[in-house]
Amino acid sequence: MRLKFLCLSLCAVLFFPLAADEKGALEAFSTGRELENQRKFLSAADSYLESDVQADDPVQKVNALISAARAYRKGRKYGAEFDCLQKLALGHVTRINYYEVIKRQFEIADLFFRGHRDYYLSWLPFIKKDDRTIEIYEAALKNAPCSAEAPEAMLRLGRLYLDNDDPDQAIRHFSTVIKLHPDSEQARYAALELSNALLLLSRRGDGDGKNAQQAIEAFDAFLAKHPDDPKSEWVKRSRDEVYNIMAERLCSIGKFYKNNGKFDVAQRYFTSVIKDYPQTSSTSEAEEMLAEINEEYKIKGVEWTPEKRVFREQAFPRENADTLHVPGAGSRWLLPIKDAREGRIDRNTNQEESITDDML
Repeated sequence: MRLKFLCLSLCAVLFFPLAADEKGALEAFSTGRELENQRKFLSAADSYLESDVQADDPVQKVNALISAARAYRKGRKYGAEFDCLQKLALGHVTRINYYEVIKRQFEIADLFFRGHRDYYLSWLPFIKKDDRTIEIYEAALKNAPCSAEAPEAMLRLGRLYLDNDDPDQAIRHFSTVIKLHPDSEQARYAALELSNALLLLSRRGDGDGKNAQQAIEAFDAFLAKHPDDPKSEWVKRSRDEVYNIMAERLCSIGKFYKNNGKFDVAQRYFTSVIKDYPQTSSTSEAEEMLAEINEEYKIKGVEWTPEKRVFREQAFPRENADTLHVPGAGSRWLLPIKDAREGRIDRNTNQEESITDDML
């Protein structure tokens, strides 16, 4: 008898609270309906969310979240509506109309993009919450990157990141538009925005010229796809500007080595400017620097007479045993480096010297 009583008590502890929670969920949902009918939308949304918390039945939870999203929408708290939709998209994919939920998320993001902000309290409408445009666009794109709304969202996100001085994120979104939606009108605008962002980064300068090279690739890709576009002239001018930036960078490095007496290294950079960027304004300066180096060699009694507009293969004769010539991407050559496997031959004395760290 005592054992039977203990079993009944245990069942009461285990099952009665669950039943009470389900009952409370239904009561909260019913209260939400009454408040919504009275046009007390925010209070109704609170009751619906309470129903979601208390419910164990997934169908009841879905109904509560959908109702809460609807109430927030009627109350013009679109950020709170998005939070409900996000819970549905992440936790109840098989029980909802996923397309409609994500479509509404993009609509909410557009509302924030146009200036909407949720208010903290209904009776303090002049106190607004923070801008959630980027957050909502990012979440919607993560949920559906290939949806019909995605290209415009990515384009807007890229512009927002540029306004917030975050060009790396902007470039990521512009590139994604071009990759995932190549034939859309947004892809054309994204290509222009990408070119402009890379142009700005090129103007700032970088250590290895990567931004400038990516800008050239973006310009060439745009001209190849849109040769008759009204913006093609701007793209061509911008490409010429980036070529000048790249040439100036190499010329500056060459002058640095020249000023430090490293004439053999300096002439390689100047020759690269003459060969790879012949139409830039830095070409004449590079030729003058090569002429000055030639004068320095004459003063030292060393015969070295490079011709103007000399090609890299001519400037770097293959018979130099102490350098390596390594082909790079495309038709370019990497700058020669000293061969650590061989001794260095002094051409004046024909004496072999050991390779030291300062020579490498």
